[in-house]
Amino acid sequence: MINGAFGRSGRLYVDCRVAIPRFRISTRISFLVDTGSDETIIHPRDIEEAGMMVPFPENMPRVPGIGGSSALLKAGGTLLFTDADRVTQYRYRMAVNIARPGDHNRNFPSLLGRDVLDCWYLESDPTNGLLQFTVRRTL
Repeated sequence: MINGAFGRSGRLYVDCRVAIPRFRISTRISFLVDTGSDETIIHPRDIEEAGMMVPFPENMPRVPGIGGSSALLKAGGTLLFTDADRVTQYRYRMAVNIARPGDHNRNFPSLLGRDVLDCWYLESDPTNGLLQFTVRRTL
């Protein structure tokens, strides 16, 4: 079981280690749990905080979203979540989207989408401060 946390505004977050070998990235990211997002997206704030150097092509296709459209670069990566027992780890090898920085998305949190969330059972009880994810499968 993976533990999550509630942000100040009651938003749901979960932490993991992200590795994207193509860009020599290995960092910890606190993802906003977003059941409305089809895919996981790393936004500029986390890119900058981790000191990631990502070369974005000029003519990238834009993908629409609630906060506006973003140019996304897909890269093979691994998301590593640690169980509440602090021993068991759950590894997800998958395509991760990296959003090209822009004025509209500079402060967006990174999003954990349904590509991972569909592998879990989510239990949320904000009244009692309980947010946990039971892993059903990995990728």
